Amino acid sequence: MNTIDQSEKEIGNAIRQFRIRKGYSLDETAARSGLSPTSVRSLELGRGSTVGTMLRVLAAIDELDIITEWTSRSESYSPISEARKAKMRGKTPQRVRRKR
Repeated sequence: MNTIDQSEKEIGNAIRQFRIRKGYSLDETAARSGLSPTSVRSLELGRGSTVGTMLRVLAAIDELDIITEWTSRSESYSPISEARKAKMRGKTPQRVRRKR
């Protein structure tokens, strides 16, 4: 099993644990999220659900703040600003050229 499959299962299991701790049934979570019970179950089992499904379920069980906290911690990256910083330090990045 590769790490993506493992991660899907671990995330699905964590979402299931959140749902159970909050006291929501599978059917109730499905109704609150606008999804079918099968979709929610597939997410919890780590079977190829979409990001949209995950976000809907997290919102339905009042745990969407996990994602917003995670995304707020990520810094945006701009290659242009990095090049400007390097130029200011006197280290202009070398241009990558294609081989002919």
